[in-house]
Amino acid sequence: MVVALALVAVVLAGVDARGWAFHDGGVGACDGCHTMHNSQGSQPVQLNNGAVPSATVGQAANQYLLKGTDPSSTCLNCHEETGDAAASGQFVSTAPADMPNGYPPIELTPGGDFGWLKKSYAWVYSGTQYTDQGQTHGHNIIAADYNYVQDTVNNTAPGGTYPASALTCISCHDPHGKYRRNANGSITKGGAPIIASGSYNTSPTPATGQAVGVYRLLGGVGYQPGYLQGSYAFTYASPPAVAPSVYNRSEASTPTRVAYGSDGSSNGMGFWCKNCHPNIHTYNGPPAPLNVYNQTYSFPQTHPIEQQLSMVTSSYNAYVESGVYTGTQSTSYWSIVPYEENTTNYATLASHANNNGSYLQGPSTSDYVSCMTCHRAHASGWDYMLRFNYLGINDGLNGWTQIIDDNSAGAVWPDPGLDPYKAMGRTVTETTQAYYGRPASTYAAVQYVLCNKCHYAGMGGGGGSGR
Repeated sequence: MVVALALVAVVLAGVDARGWAFHDGGVGACDGCHTMHNSQGSQPVQLNNGAVPSATVGQAANQYLLKGTDPSSTCLNCHEETGDAAASGQFVSTAPADMPNGYPPIELTPGGDFGWLKKSYAWVYSGTQYTDQGQTHGHNIIAADYNYVQDTVNNTAPGGTYPASALTCISCHDPHGKYRRNANGSITKGGAPIIASGSYNTSPTPATGQAVGVYRLLGGVGYQPGYLQGSYAFTYASPPAVAPSVYNRSEASTPTRVAYGSDGSSNGMGFWCKNCHPNIHTYNGPPAPLNVYNQTYSFPQTHPIEQQLSMVTSSYNAYVESGVYTGTQSTSYWSIVPYEENTTNYATLASHANNNGSYLQGPSTSDYVSCMTCHRAHASGWDYMLRFNYLGINDGLNGWTQIIDDNSAGAVWPDPGLDPYKAMGRTVTETTQAYYGRPASTYAAVQYVLCNKCHYAGMGGGGGSGR
């Protein structure tokens, strides 16, 4: 069975005109990912100098006649950007040469840039050396041709059994685009012909007898890559979501809003992530991780994924920044703390997905918290692919965690030369990029952890100015 494709990268990010032309919501042209006779230009294909990936990914480099050593390498042939300083839709990985020390990955897709996996940091605080390993920043895909390697800490998916030695782009994305959204909104494996991508607010509405691709070609019920031996088939459906057609961009002025939907029972991004992480937020899951200061994170392992926002809705809608709770529901949405809407209606979701600030409506009590509320899908500039810095709540070193320095001129991102504790080895440029280009002035001069968007009353955010 052939398993590959050049798609990995669409993972919760997306594709520009080139990506659209290739995938178009379903399977791309075979020769984009495969070589029929193991040859290119009348010469044998040479892959990664003969290196062979993990046995679970493929016993031999050309077991699946891929144009890369492994599925992820094949995807990154099209989805890693080299030598271009401008973010572009189809890219989800930055080449090392374009992110030297002190400079961040380039791409700003909603799912994040895998390049953060290669950015490790070291700093000294109170006479002690600390390190923050790049592999903690996201999903450690195996892509031998691009120097992405297996996670060395977790042998399986946290809260699950999916083997780290088998994690590739097509662990999540179906390279052959079998899953589709039909005219009646149902998602099936096979069926009506796919006429276009279904990931965007500009995607067409399929007519009877037609279909569009599911969001980001994410695998649905029964999906399992062909190279993976064992029982790891997905039990949850491809999630309902819609992205704006232009999404790989700085959010310095306006957010990029991906409209995530859920039915609250089995259909939503939070449920879909449970295909590999079924116990991540239950008492049967892993112990709460330590941060770089060896402190236990204080979030409960039973954090209610796919639970209605209920009482925290008023907090979300009122919170503007530390000490300021004058927000209104009509303008309260943050893409750095998104939520799932209580709908699976694609027309509704498409009308809400935008990149120009035209729809900033915040949640109602019936909307949901999701994995995407706190994490990015690929990688981020912070531990555990969190969307924002989370040193730890009431961390014992600095009281309630401050993510921004107090400055007479207003808020500034931490400078490692002035405050190594808050900067965590990152330059101001890297921190700014990790916040997707947002200036520090977006927040308060003494800004506390952004968990306060939902929990300001219980996490140092319920008092006066700066709290």
